[in-house]
Amino acid sequence: MAQRVYKTLLKPGPDDARAQLEELALRLEPGEYAAGERLRAVAAELVGRGLEVTAVDYRDGSPELEVVLASARRVGSVTVDRDGNGRGCQISWEEWVNIADEAGVRRAADIVDAVLRGVAGPAR
Repeated sequence: MAQRVYKTLLKPGPDDARAQLEELALRLEPGEYAAGERLRAVAAELVGRGLEVTAVDYRDGSPELEVVLASARRVGSVTVDRDGNGRGCQISWEEWVNIADEAGVRRAADIVDAVLRGVAGPAR
């Protein structure tokens, strides 16, 4: 049986997005509501940075975020999911790269390098 999924595109203002998220979260059990607090904060932060965020709710109560840079949809979405207690999140991005030629090999290496160096921050 297919699981029912509900998607809500958040409004572009952080305060409006927080209000939407709060309304969605009030439907959850108290434990799930509390565990989702930090993920809701991440969503508002992303909206505040000008990213397009969709709140995804599964019938089993597990929430996640789909995040897109509206001006570059071709790069796909990043998914942000939380752990059971809400203190950690998993960030996932999938990108298929054609590596049939040297240009593709360089592109794949450039992407991996940019992600890792971006996450690591400036060298000390």
